[in-house]
Amino acid sequence: MNQKKISSETFYELATSDDSSGINQLSEHIIQRMALYLTSVMEAEREAAKDCAQQAYEKVYVKISNGEISGVKDVYGYLIRAARYEYLMKLRKEQFEVPSEYEYFSGVRGTSGEEVVESLYSEEREKLLEYCIQQLKEKRKNFFMKVLKHINEKDKDVAEKLEMSHSSFRARKSRIIDTLRECVKNALLK
Repeated sequence: MNQKKISSETFYELATSDDSSGINQLSEHIIQRMALYLTSVMEAEREAAKDCAQQAYEKVYVKISNGEISGVKDVYGYLIRAARYEYLMKLRKEQFEVPSEYEYFSGVRGTSGEEVVESLYSEEREKLLEYCIQQLKEKRKNFFMKVLKHINEKDKDVAEKLEMSHSSFRARKSRIIDTLRECVKNALLK
């Protein structure tokens, strides 16, 4: 069989027929041509070009066999485009491929849509809180700033450091926090 002289119509008829030996002989030649295109035009590595050409050929052959492709006048051009597409998909997949150890990775904390909106909302509230702290009377503001310096400590320990009774410390802290909450709430409603 002279493979160079087979037309697209002949290939299409051969692919839809039961002549498996004829199509097998022709398929090797076509896959080599497709791989040559990928290596020369797309600058693909040899093995990658061969794999992509094989995958593209199989997909097109199955489509022709199943009657999914019918009006193609240039089957060879279609095969080349399919190989090109297969190679581009391989490149895209490699570029964004996640290593297997991260396959079940749940994502970076704080990057979901809701978390981003919440953080923006938090930033806005933080600015409002700073504004409200500045609105406090000087004595209350100084007390609150001292409380913030020891925010991770127990109230009882902070009260001792500030030389106050525990109940007095908690009452003052609670009143200031209520004042700040009210200020932020009013500012958000405006």
